[in-house]
Amino acid sequence: MGKKNYYVVKEGYTRGLFNNWPECQAAVKGYKGAVYKGFETKAEALAWESGRENPGTKGPFSEDHGAELAQSAKDYDYEIYTDGSYRDGKYSYGYVFVKEGQIVFEGKGVGEDSEAAVMRNVAGEIAAVIQAVKKAKSLEARVRIFHDYSGISHWVSGDWQAKNKFTQAYVAFMKEHQGLYSFEKVAGHSGNLFNDYADRLAKQALGIIPK
Repeated sequence: MGKKNYYVVKEGYTRGLFNNWPECQAAVKGYKGAVYKGFETKAEALAWESGRENPGTKGPFSEDHGAELAQSAKDYDYEIYTDGSYRDGKYSYGYVFVKEGQIVFEGKGVGEDSEAAVMRNVAGEIAAVIQAVKKAKSLEARVRIFHDYSGISHWVSGDWQAKNKFTQAYVAFMKEHQGLYSFEKVAGHSGNLFNDYADRLAKQALGIIPK
């Protein structure tokens, strides 16, 4: 069996293509029902990621790492874009549910925990994800969460240590809802339509920009 140079995660804390095992491991370790594979070439990895796997491609690397893998990835019902904002001691959140390129649900609000406000806009980032996951649960939907702040996924995966009670509570909440969501990082303020829209909602909640 050749050396694995690329890894694809279809179900995990973060999904996508990785070029080393430690990053892949961080994306799936402790995630119930994780789906991932290792490949010798990038072409094989991309083919499997897109569902165009060559019949000759070697199977999951569970033999290498002892992981129990699902045989196929479940699709998600909605894409969710989240963002947070902060002004004058208050934080806010915004989120949008997207299906087939269209916004179908949106939400925004101002955080109510004055202690959490010391985290400034990060408190809003956390609140956005929590509120969005609650909405997804009410819809009995599986979602893919697109976020621009790295801690959103890194705290849950354990790459970042949750050091205060707010991040610890966030991690506990996300663990309770494991299997309902996956994460994908996007660049903030980079022209992504839905990420910018979520940012706008958060700013509207605080009156930074008009509704």
